Amino acid sequence: MRLAFVDGIPSFSQDSCCLNPLGLFYHEPSVGMMMKMKFSSATIQNINTSIIGMKKIVRTFTLMMFLFATFCLAGCVNNTKKDFNKLLMELAGKDQTIDHDDWIAIENYLDGQKVHFKDLYQDGQLNKEAVQKYIEDFFSHRRDSGKISFIGMEDQTLNVHFYLERSGSMIAYDSPSGDGSFKAAIVQMLNNLPGNNVNNKIYVVNSSIQEYPQGFNKFVKDNNIFEATKGIGDPSYTDFGAIFNQILNKTKDDEISILATDMIYSTKDMAGVNPQKVFAEAQGMTNAIFKDEVKKKSMLVIQLTGSYNGPYYPYNSPSRGENYNGKRPYYFVIVGNNDNIARLTTDHSYDAFSRFSQLRGYEDMYLFETDDVYNPYYSLLLNHQDIRGRFQPERGQDSQIKNLEGVAPDRNSGDIRLVLAVDLSKMLIDRNYLTDVKNYEISSDDKIVIKEIRPISKTDMTPAEKKYIGSATHLFILEMNELKHDQDIEIKLLNKMPSWVEQSSSDDDTHVDGHTTFGLKYLLQGIYDSYRKNSDGKPYYFKMEFKFKK
Repeated sequence: MRLAFVDGIPSFSQDSCCLNPLGLFYHEPSVGMMMKMKFSSATIQNINTSIIGMKKIVRTFTLMMFLFATFCLAGCVNNTKKDFNKLLMELAGKDQTIDHDDWIAIENYLDGQKVHFKDLYQDGQLNKEAVQKYIEDFFSHRRDSGKISFIGMEDQTLNVHFYLERSGSMIAYDSPSGDGSFKAAIVQMLNNLPGNNVNNKIYVVNSSIQEYPQGFNKFVKDNNIFEATKGIGDPSYTDFGAIFNQILNKTKDDEISILATDMIYSTKDMAGVNPQKVFAEAQGMTNAIFKDEVKKKSMLVIQLTGSYNGPYYPYNSPSRGENYNGKRPYYFVIVGNNDNIARLTTDHSYDAFSRFSQLRGYEDMYLFETDDVYNPYYSLLLNHQDIRGRFQPERGQDSQIKNLEGVAPDRNSGDIRLVLAVDLSKMLIDRNYLTDVKNYEISSDDKIVIKEIRPISKTDMTPAEKKYIGSATHLFILEMNELKHDQDIEIKLLNKMPSWVEQSSSDDDTHVDGHTTFGLKYLLQGIYDSYRKNSDGKPYYFKMEFKFKK
């Protein structure tokens, strides 16, 4: 808005939605103009007095307009920030995640509002770290505070390094007389990777780690991958220390590493060695390698079954194999930093790749990590048919209910039953593990138990509950007898060694079978102990926090 004088009368013109105080101006009569005008002394005195008065008026008016303009400027900035905060809620209010598509939307919005977000720019370029801090602060200071994950913000495909164990006991998985399931699972997984494979690499591992000279695409097309890699390294034993050190400590932030292995720990001279000594050595090896790096790296172990046709080499006779034809377990080990492992299930370009349960021969999987890789959406429901007791949501909550007040038992049943909706999708955790109530730990002053975890059905999606269910996939039925006083409640999905590891492990492979892996539990226990040591208390995958008041 501008102030001018037209025929001595103040006049305003509006340039934009906000006032521009620099547009205010005032024209005084010049000295020359006064000299050319002939007035009496009294008249001149009156004119001077009038001019002085007018100056005061204009100065006062100018100050008022400046303050008003400043107020309007602040109002415009506040409105713009409110719009930006609303966008953040739309993008991450439910899943607590900013993925690549979300980041593009944020960049586009800020690009059109640079004048109002100067503190988020540096040398004319958007400051990514400053934007992340703004978003983290915004969500952490809301009543329903939350921790935001930033996944795949850069438009960059992860480079993949694939390691094939080529030991004597691995060759029989791709025998010409087999059903081809081993090679099929590898090809299915690698072909589902996004990108053009230009920077992806293949390595052959046994006594050493050597790059496959024919390249990634040639490896995928080979009819017999073990024949194509013949002569690379010594297949009589596998240096797991070197392999785990490579995939854990040398996988970069723009990479993931994948190892195909039978997970049988072996050394160069094992003949006649007590198996318990072998197991102790395996655990010692993992403890020596899996140190501080595990705080920022996650490791997914996928168990599969494939046909095995050929000699199997027991621990006590590594040079003399026993012929076996049947099914045998083997494993894919995937390592990356925590953000990249989470990205595999949140970045749409990795949707096909991350469907590991659809791989041919899939059996189970287990994710090693320290704490808080996932931040699922969750909310208490208010009108579900399974609810018992009295309560109301604390004020200030919108579509995600975490805090209750006025909590009291039901008059008829004498207890309290709550229904919690949780999004258990987009996690590299086996479905059976996710829905087993024994894997959850509840911290509260009054005893609360999870009676049931079940998938959400159509009958649960009532109009009254739809906005609270949000992206949730499962319902948790919580029960408690009473609430003696106001308290904080925390529910964690613990990261425990799954039962399939124990069931799939054997202490003696003199007589080979189709269900177990020699010493598997000792090797994985050593890795687990390292992750547990670097966790804050008990390792857990995610936690949900609530406040209950009487």
